[in-house]
Amino acid sequence: MTLPELMKDSELQAKPKMMNVGAALRESIWQAMESNRLTSGLFECAKLLKCNPDNVMLCVLPEVSGHHDVTVDIQHTLIEAFCWENEIKLLKVEKQNSLGRVLEGRGGKETETGNMATSKVNNTAVDSSCVLLEYPKNCPSSNDEDVIEFHNSVMLSDTYPKPVIEFPE
Repeated sequence: MTLPELMKDSELQAKPKMMNVGAALRESIWQAMESNRLTSGLFECAKLLKCNPDNVMLCVLPEVSGHHDVTVDIQHTLIEAFCWENEIKLLKVEKQNSLGRVLEGRGGKETETGNMATSKVNNTAVDSSCVLLEYPKNCPSSNDEDVIEFHNSVMLSDTYPKPVIEFPE
């Protein structure tokens, strides 16, 4: 088998894996919300990272879109650096809108402008600019394990650019 054939095979295998990790990540986020293990918003996440980084299982950052504020880019870079330095698993998702819909629950709606910096969950605003999931008190769920396995196999590999996760519709 030649290298181009191997690349095609790995690309074909990676696409379903990406779809599965998107669904697993969505379920992990929902489970974390139900058990009060989720922190959202850059400033709230930064507070948790400063106080107790050992309890953080996963950091989820949305990709910064084309027309953004430079401060958001700097904040994301600092969060990423802190996660790498403290060996916190970090995944990037495709859009802040899709992360906002996941935080809303099953069936969130985009605003007319296409932005969803904050969404409503139980009549409280949820900032989707950064999300931290803490370790569960009991053993991790199968979705948590799938996300961690994906991170360990793909994100820690020598593959560049690193994949951005898409949530299934």
